[in-house]
Amino acid sequence: MMCCKKLFFLLSYILFIALCTEEKSDKQKLTDKEKTRADIESMFTNAPGEEVYKANCITCHSLKYVDMQPSFPHKTWEKTVDKMIKNFGAPIPDSTAKVIVEYLMAERKK
Repeated sequence: MMCCKKLFFLLSYILFIALCTEEKSDKQKLTDKEKTRADIESMFTNAPGEEVYKANCITCHSLKYVDMQPSFPHKTWEKTVDKMIKNFGAPIPDSTAKVIVEYLMAERKK
């Protein structure tokens, strides 16, 4: 009998906490998302090619993805971008790929 009372009070407490917890409105959630995006975008160096990188790479990678990568040598970035094009079908022309590689080199040297 004592166990049932404890269980009842525990469940009542959990329900009380759940009902009292204020959930953020959709507007507040959007604001938090915008802040997060602004924080991530502020990590970029505004190096030449940033807009090309964003336009071509954000389809598959988050803005923060490049910041999580090590400082690879130029040849490694070339191979990586080439792999995205040939193996994963990224629709990036060769001239644009070169700009992206240069951007990645500049971004990861900071």
